[in-house]
Amino acid sequence: MSGPQFARDADAGEVAASLEEFGYAIVRNLAEPEMLARLNADFDPHVDAVSLGKTDFACDKTKRINNLIAKSKACQELALDSLVMDVCDAVLLPYCARYHLHVTALIELQPGQGQQVLHHDGGIYPVRFPSIPTTLATIWACNDFTAENGGTLIAPGSHRWAHEREPKPEEVIAAEMPAGSALIYTSNFYHGGGTNRSNGTRRGMALHYNLGWLHQEENQYLSIPPEKAAGIAPEVLQLIGYDFAALYLGFVEEGDPLTLADPDRPRDMDRTAGEELVRRHTALKPIPMGDILPENWD
Repeated sequence: MSGPQFARDADAGEVAASLEEFGYAIVRNLAEPEMLARLNADFDPHVDAVSLGKTDFACDKTKRINNLIAKSKACQELALDSLVMDVCDAVLLPYCARYHLHVTALIELQPGQGQQVLHHDGGIYPVRFPSIPTTLATIWACNDFTAENGGTLIAPGSHRWAHEREPKPEEVIAAEMPAGSALIYTSNFYHGGGTNRSNGTRRGMALHYNLGWLHQEENQYLSIPPEKAAGIAPEVLQLIGYDFAALYLGFVEEGDPLTLADPDRPRDMDRTAGEELVRRHTALKPIPMGDILPENWD
């Protein structure tokens, strides 16, 4: 597959520009082999213990696990990958003061798994396409992604399509990439798991991010309640939502949500919200929401 592919030392602005033009980008070998080995070792016992999917969307020859932050330190580190964070800054921060980790999933296609229905992740929100990006997804290849083993199917350019348009077969390609690489795309982009015609499994880790003022797909606060949060780095907790999403948005008892995990943290809300967050919040350009006004409004 040809298309927008980058090295791990790529400029985040160029990756973000690829998302704007094509709807996706592939960063090859973004995770070091040692990191990838740690990640797979963390998840192997969980994958062994989980059952196959039971719905058409979950797929009947696919294993899935969620709540990955609680299951893997390596996952926590990759969730904060500096290039991914810089791309999120470029793509999401124009529309929010802070973005959060939206959903985490380890997806392993078994031999014989058929093609998943093509979809776009933004469909969970009542938003008409094309629209601003509400989410940014990363799919990390835990082993090689090929057309033969079910590498993610994508429809380049679909992020700009009208709401009713769906991909034609000739518009869909497989995102082939070596283990350790990451496929990045936005909420309006059509994609889906491919058919695994090989004799081996295809394992990928999905880490998605969303605008901080939208509800996360995965309930991170029940997945990682305060008693578990105490052992996780503050930067990770901020990412999953133990922090202000905007000015005053997300406070607890008139204070900083991070105090649930760190009682020594100051509780003055104005101060702990942070000058940078206040600056981002006040600099945001309001987003037109006219389409959701009642029909009898002018």
